[in-house]
Amino acid sequence: MKQPPKWLFKVAQFMRGRYGIMDSLNKFLMTCGLLLIFLTLFIHTSWLNLLGILLLLVAYWRILSRKIYQRAHENTQFQQRTSWLTKPLRRHYHEWQQRKHYRFFTCKNCHQRIRIPRGKGQLKITCPKCRHQFRART
Repeated sequence: MKQPPKWLFKVAQFMRGRYGIMDSLNKFLMTCGLLLIFLTLFIHTSWLNLLGILLLLVAYWRILSRKIYQRAHENTQFQQRTSWLTKPLRRHYHEWQQRKHYRFFTCKNCHQRIRIPRGKGQLKITCPKCRHQFRART
């Protein structure tokens, strides 16, 4: 079996004890930074380019930081503050993935989302939350 190159061991040794995670906050910072740098190709302003580079530097600083618990706490705070946006998007994404096998209905009484398998014909659906019944075709 072939040995990995020496530089790989040195990189691994350098990263030992560092945060080194591409968490959701780092992904957001890098995406925004790269987007701003790309935007400066069309809008020629130096402050946008500087802001993009600054966001990338903050993301790399977080990756190379030795304060693991503080970086994890920052990521948790970021996720809690953006959950109002990401939660509905994630729900719609999962419904989109399951669209071939399931149909989704909303109870008119309590607005609960109900997942029913496709191809069952006309059904009488009972809401599991409020017990409201309605007819639907799957």
